[in-house]
Amino acid sequence: MGSELEPLLILQYIYLFILIRISLTKNKLRIILFFFLGIIIIITVLYASNDYISQHIPNVSGTEILNAPRVNSIQIEKNGQKGILNETISRTLKNSNEVIIISVDNTRPEEPELPQYLEDPKKSCVSNFKCAITNTTGWNDKNSFRVSTVNNTKNQWSSIIGQEVHVKPNDRYDLLSHMKLDKLARYSNIKFEGFNETSKSWYEIIKCPYDIKGPVQWTEFRCSVTIEQNTTKIRPVFNAGWSASKNREAVTWFDYLNMTKFKSFIVDPNLKSEVVYEGLQSPTSMAFLGPNDFLVLEKDGTVQRIVNGIKSNKPLIDLDVANYEDGGLLGIAVKKNNKSTEPHSHGKQVYIYLYFTAQKKQNENGAQQNDSAANRVYRYEFVNNTLKNANLLLDIPAGYHHDGGPILIGPDNQSVYVSVGDLENQNYSVVPNKALNNSTGAEPDGSGGILRFDLDGKPIDRGILGNNYPLNLYYAYGIRNSFGIAFDPLTGKLWGTENSHEAGDEINMLEPGFNGGWNKVEGIWPFAGDFVPNASYAIYDPPNLVTFEGKGKYQSPQFTWNRTVGPTALTFLTTDKLGTKYENDMFVADVENGRIYHFKLNQNRTGLLLDGPLIDKVADNDKELKNIIFAGEFGMITDLDVGPDGYLYLVVFNEGKIYRISPLS
Repeated sequence: MGSELEPLLILQYIYLFILIRISLTKNKLRIILFFFLGIIIIITVLYASNDYISQHIPNVSGTEILNAPRVNSIQIEKNGQKGILNETISRTLKNSNEVIIISVDNTRPEEPELPQYLEDPKKSCVSNFKCAITNTTGWNDKNSFRVSTVNNTKNQWSSIIGQEVHVKPNDRYDLLSHMKLDKLARYSNIKFEGFNETSKSWYEIIKCPYDIKGPVQWTEFRCSVTIEQNTTKIRPVFNAGWSASKNREAVTWFDYLNMTKFKSFIVDPNLKSEVVYEGLQSPTSMAFLGPNDFLVLEKDGTVQRIVNGIKSNKPLIDLDVANYEDGGLLGIAVKKNNKSTEPHSHGKQVYIYLYFTAQKKQNENGAQQNDSAANRVYRYEFVNNTLKNANLLLDIPAGYHHDGGPILIGPDNQSVYVSVGDLENQNYSVVPNKALNNSTGAEPDGSGGILRFDLDGKPIDRGILGNNYPLNLYYAYGIRNSFGIAFDPLTGKLWGTENSHEAGDEINMLEPGFNGGWNKVEGIWPFAGDFVPNASYAIYDPPNLVTFEGKGKYQSPQFTWNRTVGPTALTFLTTDKLGTKYENDMFVADVENGRIYHFKLNQNRTGLLLDGPLIDKVADNDKELKNIIFAGEFGMITDLDVGPDGYLYLVVFNEGKIYRISPLS
């Protein structure tokens, strides 16, 4: 004890001496009175001792002590979740609710407390972050681990590594992660890395979620990954970001991850799925020539023909495409001229329309230049199992990301529709232009919309938004990226999907002059980078959009996913072959979950028939999607098509397969 307690100790010794002398006199009254006086002195000594400890040894919590540089002992509160503390502490605390004092070697700095299955090879929890287990908050319980900043700088993450899991190439997994961020936390994420057995190195597969900003309450994030060739292991990396205010602490909490191998399913027990063909290389789209006879696009530029389950000996054509990120061979449409009286007819002929990202030029080192590719539409004649007599119909700029894909022949059989994204470059930026709602930007260049032209590539009439080319091609604009467009077979209205940044995937009814709001709006929320939206941010009449002198009109989505699922193909089931309850209904696929969603339309077919938690047209979480899931876990579905047999066909990009959904009977 310190010198402050010495007088009390001396008083205690004097008292004991006097008590012994009095007891020898055998005077009971004096003995009783002096005994109670002794109790008072003992209490005083104990109180003084505790007061001394509180002043000289701080009463720290488990979280605080974990970040102390050197300690002789630490106080750790019990954590009820078995295994979240290290093995020794877990055994000590297993059957105890008490505070335990555990001795620590004071010859080295104290290690931060992390769940036993995590590692911190870069010592982030010692240098730029404080890391600790907490039993005060969590996803489903009160257990999680907490990473807070210590004056860290931008672009500096915690990089805490999780457990490695052995995997096999081409396997597909569903990932669930759980995070919470305070209002100062910026760009936190959970990154999944794969180990390439050939290069013996780790590489990034996906971030789930991608860099997000606080405040975010406990949220479940769902992603999917397909294991690439030569990859034998994957692992999570927990990346707490930095603080929005340099000298203030920002906190990110992480909870458990779940990784489940996909197994495809169809909700309706009366339907089945079967593989029609497999062995394709990254197929993107398909189109039927006739019963059991279809063409399939492979992203690297080949067009394959499959007849009765057998692929032709060689591709119909092998194009020189810019096969990077979102580029490549993307969309196909078939036009049959069966009547010689049709305009543009050359007798009974089949034309194939292809949309792809074409190679233009490379620099002297063989590297891609900014203008090294173009998005083009060509029309070909289908002759003797080959594509001949190419006719260029559209030639516009291309991006590294967001080149769109689908191409359709209109209901009038005289027009072509093609979806083009905002052409994001390798630095994740776009050229500001008026078609992307930048009023001071450049004139539209063909990006960010649905373009329409006749069968020879010419503008139709005077254009919807204006007379100048390519503005006179726009049917719709303000679209970030769409992988699915289709016409309602009953009304002829065009519908489409749109991929958001991180929140606000959409389904839209695309009237002529439709403005999707990008890049001012995503879903029903103002675009503000990486954030998790809620109802309070919703905006249904966004200001400062480009209208092209009133010719363009914004319309909020008919359906929105709060968190991105990557919606792709959209089609209408024009037959009753899967059951009358599905006839003329809408089906939408996604790439994140390998799902197909089933939507009924309202009576006048201007909106979707939604009820229950979806009556607000927003899926706030995955549970709210339960009643509209038709099928799932098929992989990355990039196209849906209705065959001449009336059944539903789907293209699965990562598996290289074509599936058919049909009745059990």
